Amino acid sequence: MLMKETTTVEKKALALILATKTFAVYLDANPVVVFSDYSPLQLLHKMANHNQKLLRWAQELQRFNLEVRHRSCSRNCIPDILSRPSK
Repeated sequence: MLMKETTTVEKKALALILATKTFAVYLDANPVVVFSDYSPLQLLHKMANHNQKLLRWAQELQRFNLEVRHRSCSRNCIPDILSRPSK
């Protein structure tokens, strides 16, 4: 059995899925802007056509009123620091 490597977009999408599950009670009726330093996450619904996992996650995210916006690392430093292992 071949193990497929998890792509960066899958990792970022999983983080978004876990965040929406955790905070679903607050997200249901409210529009939410998600800032990410990973611009392909904005196109999750388009990439889902090529990956079954992303398709399921994109469908799950559709129940929320989410807008994903790109913010470069230099303008998004705190989340970037939190996602890096300490030295």
